[in-house]
Amino acid sequence: MSNNAKAQIDKINRLYKQQGNLYHNLAVHFGLSDTAFWVLYAICSSKEPVTQYDLANGWFFPKQTVNSAITGLEKTGILSLVPLVGIRKSKNVILTETGNKFCAGTLIPVLNAEKRAILRFTKEEREAFLLFMEKQLVFLKEETKRLLE
Repeated sequence: MSNNAKAQIDKINRLYKQQGNLYHNLAVHFGLSDTAFWVLYAICSSKEPVTQYDLANGWFFPKQTVNSAITGLEKTGILSLVPLVGIRKSKNVILTETGNKFCAGTLIPVLNAEKRAILRFTKEEREAFLLFMEKQLVFLKEETKRLLE
């Protein structure tokens, strides 16, 4: 591997870790675990109701981890689980009145900050950024697939 490619991989990984650390610090600041932060993030940013299944699969968390975060948020009165009509095991995860107030002061400002930050790119830059991130992930999955088999 060329030194340039190695330096670029290191920089990409450090940037991912730095961004992850930024979100971790926000979670801690708001008194949340990382998973609870992302559960609330997903709920606050979704226009559709979400289930525990949606949260685990859509955000790549183990089901038990999501369940633990939801249980904790339920105990604090931020979330409640509402059974889906006709589906025994599935429940929508919804914000309570307390949860809506909490999110208004925490997650909504984060979502707004993200939007302001991404809009500082031109439309073309945003599209290229997403294209390259997706392409790099596809290539990395292809290259590491055999390691997981």
